[in-house]
Amino acid sequence: MAHYQHEQEGDSHELRSTHYQPYNHQQYQHPARIQQHNAFGDDSDSEDEHQQHPAPDDQAPPEFDVYKDFNNSGVRYTTLLHGTADDSKHEHHGDHQSSGKTPHVAAEKALRDRDDDDAAGSFIGAPASPSTSHARLQPGLMPKPSTRKGRLAQLKSGKNRWKIGSVIAFLIIACVGVVVFLLVPRQPFISFENPPTLVRKEENNLVFSAKDPTRFSFDATLDIVLDGRTSYLPTLVRDFRAIVSDLGVTSGTIQVAKSKRAMAFTASTRNLTPLTTDVHFEYSAKLPSDNLWQTWRQACGNIAESTKNGTITRPSLQLVVLVQFSVVGMLGTKSDSTQINNVGCPAELPAGAPSY
Repeated sequence: MAHYQHEQEGDSHELRSTHYQPYNHQQYQHPARIQQHNAFGDDSDSEDEHQQHPAPDDQAPPEFDVYKDFNNSGVRYTTLLHGTADDSKHEHHGDHQSSGKTPHVAAEKALRDRDDDDAAGSFIGAPASPSTSHARLQPGLMPKPSTRKGRLAQLKSGKNRWKIGSVIAFLIIACVGVVVFLLVPRQPFISFENPPTLVRKEENNLVFSAKDPTRFSFDATLDIVLDGRTSYLPTLVRDFRAIVSDLGVTSGTIQVAKSKRAMAFTASTRNLTPLTTDVHFEYSAKLPSDNLWQTWRQACGNIAESTKNGTITRPSLQLVVLVQFSVVGMLGTKSDSTQINNVGCPAELPAGAPSY
């Protein structure tokens, strides 16, 4: 029991008003000096009684002084947070540097090392915390300036790549648009420089009949010029047809002729494209008194019989020429029309033909 109390006294430290009594290793050599202590840590019967302390030993380590500790010139109160006794405080005092570590300092250092080992072992195998605040408190995980600069550089490079990609996409779209603009064919139109004309044929199979059915028919040639210079590439025209209608007799148009056959050709992009197509005129009415039939009968009369004082008195015609065709590379049927005025009849009745 005495030995147990001896160990308890050896491990305890008695804090006085201004001095700290370090561990005295000589107590292990003199167990007889150990006294029975009460609950207040001494052998007195009351906490008011004066405590008895052994005489200071010359070989004992220096005592702790709070004023020296505040001025960084004395022994530290504890070495758990500030290292061993051989720290910067003892560097200014040569008398303390020569002294070795006391058993109390060694015990505190062993306790601190054991706590560090336990703390390190407790983190082995523990899962990493996803908390960003814990990561920010660790110096090793703090983002370095070079890392932040690298991220900024990556962000800038990403923006630059987006800008470069946008420019490249714009250039590609522009090039495709230019190519499409150049390659897409354009519709040719009837030239206004050379209006269409009707030409009489020698073998025209002319027929004017007042019998039932009242009708007329003959063949002629239509000369027409197309303008395909608006296209950058030659335009392939298919199924070209012409339709001729009368415009002067009624308020509307009445078809009187159309092409015999469809044509296919290539419209030039540098010059006008002249065309000649055969058209067949044909019209039927119920009575010879029909206005359209009478107009065409007079317009196609014999020229010699219709000349008076050197002037041909045959009436002229007001016609509309409509062309319909398809273009390779374009959808649907294209068309264009023009009006021709004061047109002479492309046919002539023989002399002595009856007039109705």
